[in-house]
Amino acid sequence: MPSKLQTYMQMADEAQRQITGSYRGWTGFLTTAARLYKYPYAEQVMIHAQRPDATACAEYDFWNEKMGRYVRRGSKGIALIDSSGERPRLRYVFDVSDTGGREFPKSRYLWEYREEHADAVSAMLESRYGVDGKGGLPDQLERIASQLAEEYWRDYKRDILAIVDDSFLYGYAVLTTSSSCSLIVLSLIDMLRAGSPSLRLSV
Repeated sequence: MPSKLQTYMQMADEAQRQITGSYRGWTGFLTTAARLYKYPYAEQVMIHAQRPDATACAEYDFWNEKMGRYVRRGSKGIALIDSSGERPRLRYVFDVSDTGGREFPKSRYLWEYREEHADAVSAMLESRYGVDGKGGLPDQLERIASQLAEEYWRDYKRDILAIVDDSFLYGYAVLTTSSSCSLIVLSLIDMLRAGSPSLRLSV
């Protein structure tokens, strides 16, 4: 019988196959990841697999000590695999919907992109990535995505080829050059534009 850690490691492997197995699976994952962008990819996958509707996650002590809230009795934690030590171990986080206490100032931590945010977002992106927003925010995001895709391709080409093979992403390009990786990223951006008119982020 597999241990609890082994069970969740198997869940992580299966979840990654599922999210790259279809357009709906991938965009569903991106919706969850956008709200929890401060978590690394592997933990975003685990949160999506267990609580795709999660909006703001934190460990038990953080809710109690930093936020002045309590985790409701009977709430099931979201298991994450912590590989930072010598051996992998499980740690747990809880979504804000699992907590109670003083009113949670949701608007302070979650925001929805609106047109009035365009200048501030564009300026931040230019400062961080060196890509101007003269062509508008959509164009700026496309150029940043292309730039990051090329950098990521250079660093992780072998891993990407192994993951994309036999997944639905393989159909978007033959992965032989960095431009092909960029094409996949831009294709996903186009799909998200068609399927998700608003961009929701957690801060």
